[in-house]
Amino acid sequence: MLTISQNSAALETITLAAENSWPPYSDEGGNGISKNIIQAAYNAVNIRVEFIVVPYARALKMTKNGQVDGAFNVTKQKSTIDLFNFGEIPILQANASFYYHNDTVINFTSADDISKKISVGVIIGYEYGDNYEKNKNRFKEVRVASQTQLIKLLKKKRIDVAIMFDDVVKSKLNDMGLQPNDIRKGKLHQKSDIYVAFSKSKNTKHAMEMLDEGLAKTHNQK
Repeated sequence: MLTISQNSAALETITLAAENSWPPYSDEGGNGISKNIIQAAYNAVNIRVEFIVVPYARALKMTKNGQVDGAFNVTKQKSTIDLFNFGEIPILQANASFYYHNDTVINFTSADDISKKISVGVIIGYEYGDNYEKNKNRFKEVRVASQTQLIKLLKKKRIDVAIMFDDVVKSKLNDMGLQPNDIRKGKLHQKSDIYVAFSKSKNTKHAMEMLDEGLAKTHNQK
């Protein structure tokens, strides 16, 4: 029994910040598709992982400051690569689209098409790709804390368009007692590879490499 306890205590433990508002990937308790994938990957390489559930912007700040080893549901783009380290293998892929009030006729295909008079709803701290970053100063950006707020703003015509992840919209509409056709889904904004972002303020190279190894193992088992 002593040997078993010593081996258990010797397991490497890493701490990740989980966001609390991105179901079905990460719900209010930090649970969902993303956590399940990460947990399985680290289990496959015999590493214990602990989760701290906070808002997404806070998760990134904690990672940047070295308060946790990493945060997940982060996309690779210039702004995040400058701040964090990333492994080679994404945990999943998610699609984000343009969404509108049903009465509108606008239909953007990319951020390049958005004119300066248009108000665009997005989430505080979220990444929307390098092309969006290049264009965002041309139009009115409205940043809020949750997808629920974006949907309400669209319904009230307080914004012209919102960029939201498709699976998250389905989950949120259901939670709000709304139907899929209560807002209009437009064209794809981008297909995003979603990663764990690791802190540059800590020595997280091994944790990052082990996640890649675990993801490779679990992906091959499917």
